Amino acid sequence: MKIFDNHVHLKESSIDYFLRTFTRAGGTSINLVNLTEDCRSLEDFARKYEETISISRILREKGLEVVVSIGPYPVNYLEMREKVGSERAVEIYRKAIDLAIRLIVEGKANAVGEVGRPHFETQREVVDESNGIMEYIFQNTADRDIPVILHTESLDSIGMCEIVKMAKRNGKNSHVVKHFSSPIFSENCGIVPSVPAWRKNVRAAPWGSTGFFLETDFAGDESNPNFVLPADSVPKRVSMLLQEGIAEERLERSMDFYKEFYRLV
Repeated sequence: MKIFDNHVHLKESSIDYFLRTFTRAGGTSINLVNLTEDCRSLEDFARKYEETISISRILREKGLEVVVSIGPYPVNYLEMREKVGSERAVEIYRKAIDLAIRLIVEGKANAVGEVGRPHFETQREVVDESNGIMEYIFQNTADRDIPVILHTESLDSIGMCEIVKMAKRNGKNSHVVKHFSSPIFSENCGIVPSVPAWRKNVRAAPWGSTGFFLETDFAGDESNPNFVLPADSVPKRVSMLLQEGIAEERLERSMDFYKEFYRLV
């Protein structure tokens, strides 16, 4: 059975540790998401995108199946805004989005992410500007329906539906994921929840159906492997469910959703 973690960050220094930990527990497939916290220019983003794509090649050579998500982290906008002002920051951020989309169209990556708006309280102007950037992302991923991995504040069902309405107003009708989502598996207006692989979330998931993901948000730091969730959490939770009597075919059907969603089949 394929076992897929929908949100993993890696640095070159943590590749061997992650592979050893994840595959030993039964993991087979990941969504590799870039780390762009230190990016302040288009050149910085381009470098990070290529670094992430390079890591994905190494992982594939070592037998892992890899989806790649690239894009500017929402807090990048906030930090650039403080240094160069909102107008210039929006320009850089949009160009970083354009570059990510171009690399996806070229087949070097699969999704735009993680993008969105800051997950902490900030100025109303920053939220409004971030929403404008999200609209730009939806507009520019709509024609090819490129998957978008959203990083936002915690959302309830109403908040999820508001995001979906925003996407649809901008021409995007599907392929939107809420990263680090609450376990809202219905009444979410079609947004795809990617839920942390905590035991309570895993047990609450509607196994046998599709439309959701498990993730660790592993931060790529071997020296702090339990930050967010350990690298082997998803395969260990699948093993837990098998031991608790969930039929393998139900787990397999839900786990295989990533192949359809990221168009690997």
